[in-house]
Amino acid sequence: MTGLQAGKNGRGNDAGAVLVAFARTSGDVAAARRVARQFQGLDEGERSALLWSEDPGAKLVAVLLLVQAMRERPDPELTDEYLSAAKAERFDDTAPVDLGAEELVGAPLVGGSTGPLFALVKSDVAMVRRIAVVATLAFAKQGDAEVPLAIAGRLVRERSDTVQSALGWVLRETGKRASEPALVAFLEKSGRFLTPAARQTATEHLAPADRDRLRG
Repeated sequence: MTGLQAGKNGRGNDAGAVLVAFARTSGDVAAARRVARQFQGLDEGERSALLWSEDPGAKLVAVLLLVQAMRERPDPELTDEYLSAAKAERFDDTAPVDLGAEELVGAPLVGGSTGPLFALVKSDVAMVRRIAVVATLAFAKQGDAEVPLAIAGRLVRERSDTVQSALGWVLRETGKRASEPALVAFLEKSGRFLTPAARQTATEHLAPADRDRLRG
């Protein structure tokens, strides 16, 4: 009997108990965070059962548990576990990407080789390409606009909304946190390739004159 099955009745500190606890909540991200804190001591096998389950809430909690573990003790195996699930197309929506990519993929690369990010850009899986975009927030928050804009440049022509929606807000944050002039220069060169929605998001915090010009 797997941990996911054994905990159906909510007994013990296993994957099934996590599912029961999450089912008693509103099911949103805030609730997932509370459940992840409650089960912070969940062992690796049970966490993996959640990550590879068919339940969206279970996967969300599992990603948050991975983030908690990474904060406590950085370990490349946590990144590998996360990316393995993404590459196997286990993420059906963007929440596990947006909650995990920055800390599990981006942060470990700050100050080192960014080759792994550019490798993710080439993936056939849209969620993995989204991970490459969202992971660059770790660089933007350190004042580095070069990496986010380089990744955006590789993906700006993509038509997938999975990627385009991430480009919009990551570009916006890059302008706010790293370099507005660099963002403006990027948009002047490549902004026309963004979808209208992504371009609108990317320019939200620019001066009105720049915003209107770059949205045109």
